[in-house]
Amino acid sequence: MTLTIIDGLEFDVPLDQTKIKALALLHHDQLGEAIYHEDQHIGELGIAHRVKIADFTRQLPAEQRLEFYRIYNHELRRLAVDDPLHPPHAEEGVNVFLLIVIMLMIAVILYFAFVRHVTG
Repeated sequence: MTLTIIDGLEFDVPLDQTKIKALALLHHDQLGEAIYHEDQHIGELGIAHRVKIADFTRQLPAEQRLEFYRIYNHELRRLAVDDPLHPPHAEEGVNVFLLIVIMLMIAVILYFAFVRHVTG
């Protein structure tokens, strides 16, 4: 098997786990930077990454291909979870207690603003 270069990283058999993780980090960073550039489309960049990887993994035996994707996908997920700009708790739903307090405040404001003047 020949040496393959993906985005500046050299890959050969046996696969090196640190290079796979470095590739995932590079792709994660490129996608993050693409958000702020109008001339880059995130979808096209993601597809380009997957095409490069698919071309490389097509040469690998099935076991090594699965191992490559397992490491690569796991690292991308880890990077997404460890993202300080988007912590996992920011995705959680609204606190029910907070919602009830806000609704009560709105009801009190409406009562004193409208209902009290109309009935009294």
